[in-house]
Amino acid sequence: MKRILFGVSDTDECRKAVGCLVKLFSGISEFEITLLRVVSEVLVYAESGIYDYNSVDSAQNIESDELLKEFENEFLKHDIKVSKIIKQGNAADILLTLANEFDLLVIGESESSILHRIFNSHQDLFISASPIPVLIAK
Repeated sequence: MKRILFGVSDTDECRKAVGCLVKLFSGISEFEITLLRVVSEVLVYAESGIYDYNSVDSAQNIESDELLKEFENEFLKHDIKVSKIIKQGNAADILLTLANEFDLLVIGESESSILHRIFNSHQDLFISASPIPVLIAK
């Protein structure tokens, strides 16, 4: 069975990757997709006036749950079942660490804004550092 790791973000490019995966794998029974959402660690500074770390952390988890449910529903429309994981930390580090357990890493193309072009994107890191093949869907 082929295992696919799909790094989920709240971007149009990532949403377009769903259609790509559906076209590639619809009708094939021997694969599984794991949706991975990585949220940044919350740094709380007393001077900032934010003291309730749990409420900030909880809001991120609720938002991540909703996003993963949105993506899961798109796959379920095509009878493709998925599993979901939420991790906290640096997205690139976590994706590349988990990649060893999978056969294919799927990410949406980086946003095409001028800032992303100037400052580069995670997709270049994934391509060069991934231990498994990377599919960048656009």
